[in-house]
Amino acid sequence: MDNREQLTHLFKGITVGTDKFQVTPLSQEVLIVWGEHDQLFPVDKAYSIQRSLDGNARVEIIKKTGHAPQLEDPARFNNIMLDFLMAADPAWTNGSSL
Repeated sequence: MDNREQLTHLFKGITVGTDKFQVTPLSQEVLIVWGEHDQLFPVDKAYSIQRSLDGNARVEIIKKTGHAPQLEDPARFNNIMLDFLMAADPAWTNGSSL
């Protein structure tokens, strides 16, 4: 599938509202960050993705944000990311350096 076909498929999925996720379960931990008031992809989609990953994903909903929580509340987004990354590498939380 070339780029044009991929984009067409993506936009059809957005506009038609397909609920099918083609997510292959991953062995590593996954973080899903979602805006509470996302008008393009409602919050229930975050939980659908989590289920597609066999529940092996942490879902964080950022209140009072829409489709771009990383821009609308960057401090909260960064705290969520930092917490997730530090939990994945205990050496960071013990004050060790690289």
